[in-house]
Amino acid sequence: MNEKIRENQARQNMYGFLSRLLIEEVDYNLLENIKNTPSLMELFPNTANWETFLQKDTKSLIDEELNVDFTTVFLLNVYPYESVFMNDEGHINPSLTNPTLQFYLEHGYEIDLNKTRVLSPDHIAVEMEFMITLINDQLNAYSMFNKEEEIKALQTQKEFMEKHLLKWGVIYLLAARDMAETPFYYDLCQTTLEFLLSDYEYIVSQLQEVTV
Repeated sequence: MNEKIRENQARQNMYGFLSRLLIEEVDYNLLENIKNTPSLMELFPNTANWETFLQKDTKSLIDEELNVDFTTVFLLNVYPYESVFMNDEGHINPSLTNPTLQFYLEHGYEIDLNKTRVLSPDHIAVEMEFMITLINDQLNAYSMFNKEEEIKALQTQKEFMEKHLLKWGVIYLLAARDMAETPFYYDLCQTTLEFLLSDYEYIVSQLQEVTV
């Protein structure tokens, strides 16, 4: 496996991991995996020194600390939907007029909201899952030596970041981070923010590389 494939599969894994934590409460197995995987704990620097995290058993930590914070931040106060942040009305827009949904449909991506807990396709976790699909398109094109399609997939990633995910995601993650009462969700928001910004730079650098 060459370096480009490894790098882009790592991008997909990171998008998937962060998306999972942003879409619903952390469960026992996932939190245990984070606790016992040094590379994952590196993503949570403040959590690693949080006494409660170190002292409480995993179930109590989830029930008494993390679930409460998740509900407060993501369900009650800082709604993780693009339409809330980008529309003057501040309402969630689950309709066909939603620009994010239109972007998905234009690029052959469909989402069944009945299979998720989200209220609209412009939830930040869904937008991150869409990026996984776009990276997969890029990898498929690369594996078939189709440079034109590879460039197209990268350009779509860049466009989606600029028009959607980065345009509002930075503001959202800063707001959610500052609302968080546990180091765990503070770290999650900060890590996601840093990852999105660095991934955009990576996309730009890949585009420059393949268009030379």
